[in-house]
Amino acid sequence: MSNKLIIKNSIILYIRLLVTLFVGLLTSRYVLIALGASDFGLYNVVGGIVTMMAFVNTVMVSTTYRYIAYELGKPDGNVNKIFNISLSIHLVISIIVIVASLTIGLYYIYNYLVVPEGKLSDAVFTFLFSMFNTICVIIGTPYQGLLVAKEKFSVTVPIEISTKLLNLGLVILLMYLPGNHLRTYVVFMTIVHMLNPILYILYCIKEYWNEVKWRIQKDWKKYKEMLSFSGYIMIGAAASVGESQGSAIIINRFFGTILNASFGIANRVNSMVQMFAQGLGQAIVPQITKSYSSGDYNRSSQLVMLSSKFSFFLIMIPLLPILLETDFILNLWLKEVPDFTTIFVQIMLIKSIITSLNSGIPSIIQASGKIKWFQLITSAIVLLGLPLAYFAFKLGYPPHFISVIYLFTSLLDFIITLILLKVIINYDVLEFIKKVVIKAIIIILTISPIFLINFLIPDGLLRFLCISILAEVILFVSIYFIGLEKGERIAINKYINLAKNKILDYAR
Repeated sequence: MSNKLIIKNSIILYIRLLVTLFVGLLTSRYVLIALGASDFGLYNVVGGIVTMMAFVNTVMVSTTYRYIAYELGKPDGNVNKIFNISLSIHLVISIIVIVASLTIGLYYIYNYLVVPEGKLSDAVFTFLFSMFNTICVIIGTPYQGLLVAKEKFSVTVPIEISTKLLNLGLVILLMYLPGNHLRTYVVFMTIVHMLNPILYILYCIKEYWNEVKWRIQKDWKKYKEMLSFSGYIMIGAAASVGESQGSAIIINRFFGTILNASFGIANRVNSMVQMFAQGLGQAIVPQITKSYSSGDYNRSSQLVMLSSKFSFFLIMIPLLPILLETDFILNLWLKEVPDFTTIFVQIMLIKSIITSLNSGIPSIIQASGKIKWFQLITSAIVLLGLPLAYFAFKLGYPPHFISVIYLFTSLLDFIITLILLKVIINYDVLEFIKKVVIKAIIIILTISPIFLINFLIPDGLLRFLCISILAEVILFVSIYFIGLEKGERIAINKYINLAKNKILDYAR
């Protein structure tokens, strides 16, 4: 039943993926047209400051559904207790974010942010509304965590798709409205960010009242345990945010908002591609935690390898044609492509390949609760990229060199992660390398000749179509015969035949 639920939820998540990917591409195009490169870059860097200060919320998403899923895996679990502790912590986080935003955030904007002349008031306006957006998301997080832990993706996905479509509609409307487009866009984003939390809260109150009804919890030991767990996860979240938003701030300091637009576009492309891998992870993570909490360590270990391997397969599907035809796709997608966007995109995508290979590992480490040294060491490696980038720009290196640095740190992080996996929970790393890493390397070597063929054909629509189709065919054949185990091929063939029979029966 659990495996069927993973498959069902994966399908639901990929329906969301296809819709959000298409909508996201259109939205980014129209936002860039409506705002212009400078305002678009300003929005990315200013909104990123709030995101950077609110990275603690990213931590609590993981903490909330980890602890709730762990309780659900226990025969005597108390979900309401964990939920209320999480909600209390989130309310405190909201207050901290407000105080930090109105002090540290505004101080940075007024004294250090590189803003075009006459745009300081717009930057402050954007910042304050972005703070409110973040608060809405923070308060809704415990409710979202409950739905994820219960694997209710059939509820969360329609809500997310609806708000994405609303986002697109508002952006299109923005193009036809007079006045300050940046401020109007910020107000529109506030409306969009409010909807998801409100709908999550209403659904949980209606369907899971016993789990979410307010009760004061005085189990200070559990507060301490969750905060301790969150503290170590927070270090990892800080590193992740520092890698993206910290990079935006460094780029802004050395090169201004136009280069922020290039970096922001590349981040959006990279995020859309990563959604292919993350969808499977969202479907599997609750099962890893529940299996571990119930004592089924073998199943949780197998799910980690399954998550990492299939995340690599899935991220390669959209990534391959984008890597091959980056310039063509960007020019087709955007009315005006800022400088350095292509190289930013390509290096970020290569980094995502490495990152996808260890996508299942943090879940089992978090399920074990032994996260202290894992978080400290891996976060230090990721954060190493920031000072390296700063000194590289001081020495006169070009803007895209920051992505090269992060490519190096992600490779180092992957190697250290495997070592820690063995040391912390005695995981069979050699089996992981054999079943995941080696298969991924062979697949990459199999498809690499396509990049040489690409240079022999004149660029244009015909080359894009021919090369993309050929690359995807080779990729799927490689995945089927090299990437999959025999049992996995049998299972996939079984599901394909079942789907085909259902279609034929329906046609009759």
